[in-house]
Amino acid sequence: MSAESLIQILPDGTRSARIAGMMSGTSVDSIDIAICDLKLSPTSERIQIELCGFQETPISSDLRSRIFQLFQNDKGSLSLACSLNFEIAMAFAQAFHQATTALNIPSQSVSAIASHGQTAWHIAPHMADKTQIPSTLQLGDGSVLAHHTQTPVIFNFRTADMAALGNGAPLVPFSDWQMFGQPGKTTILLNIGGIANVTILPPTDKPTDIVAFDTGPGNMIIDAAAEHFFGQSYDADGMQASHGTVSQELLEQWMAIPYIDIAPPKSTGRELFGKHFTQAYIERNCAMKPQDFLATATMYTAKSIARNLRPWLSQTDTILAAGGGVNNPTLSRMLTAELERVSGKTIHLKHIDEVSVFPAKARECIAFAILGFATLCDIPSNVPNATGATCPKRLGCLAIP
Repeated sequence: MSAESLIQILPDGTRSARIAGMMSGTSVDSIDIAICDLKLSPTSERIQIELCGFQETPISSDLRSRIFQLFQNDKGSLSLACSLNFEIAMAFAQAFHQATTALNIPSQSVSAIASHGQTAWHIAPHMADKTQIPSTLQLGDGSVLAHHTQTPVIFNFRTADMAALGNGAPLVPFSDWQMFGQPGKTTILLNIGGIANVTILPPTDKPTDIVAFDTGPGNMIIDAAAEHFFGQSYDADGMQASHGTVSQELLEQWMAIPYIDIAPPKSTGRELFGKHFTQAYIERNCAMKPQDFLATATMYTAKSIARNLRPWLSQTDTILAAGGGVNNPTLSRMLTAELERVSGKTIHLKHIDEVSVFPAKARECIAFAILGFATLCDIPSNVPNATGATCPKRLGCLAIP
């Protein structure tokens, strides 16, 4: 589809629109939606952002179980993946209708939906073996979502970047620059979800100078261990880890995993640090106390983040943090100590909600709303410096109802 026909989706041919950004993360616990009014500056690629509303819709236990069934089967199930591709799209459509109703936003006022979908598998360039090529698969078909919402859908955001030899991740840097960039100041954004990732926004205020990458595991190993040992989906308040002792031997093994010291751009995920990873190390360390394993996993997240951020800590003493891991006091304490150890100075770890008008929990949904809007405005929105792509790309495919 030509850029001219894409622009026709925008009301009255203007460079403004109401976009619903939607996604489900690695925890697969909810479908999140942020509805935003966006307007492109007439003189630059800066986008004015107004958040109209945000909502989280829990994913049914049955659907969540089936998604994890797909994750945990190394060979996968072709029939299950095929069905889930439609089921997830229909669940996204239901979440869209529930959100517009709850937020009192007419669904007809939404110009387009920008849907990340649910990542089923991601093979980053450094993870591909001789039988594979770097690739990615997000489930939640755009045409199905468009039909059930009667709204145009931009989806499949990662493939264009990977087609240009990029990692397909991270994709939020362009949006982080829109929301948090400040000329003359280095800003470090840290998100601790299942995987921990960082965005370093440069004082030049040029998106081409942004550095962003996944540092390694965030909550993924911690959550898997909490489920294995205690039947809990996460270590609430880091309580179990706080009563454990870090195993230096196991920590050194984990820190020696090559990914930690690969220079950016780089990305990782469940393929490396999923449940199979945790289970293998639990079996190898069967005599270790559960609290000690959790303490070591928590320190691993802290230490791998600090090691990866070390080159930029001389430029700032504040890190803006978000994600579920920020709510873990044990992890926050360990992380602050590690950041101060590698930088040799006091580091302030601030929650994004303390300094931003955009709620941290809505950040990624807002990001995809911005990415979808950029595509409609014919603006490339990957950041090659962050993803490793050979060129800027317009992201996503378009489905028309």
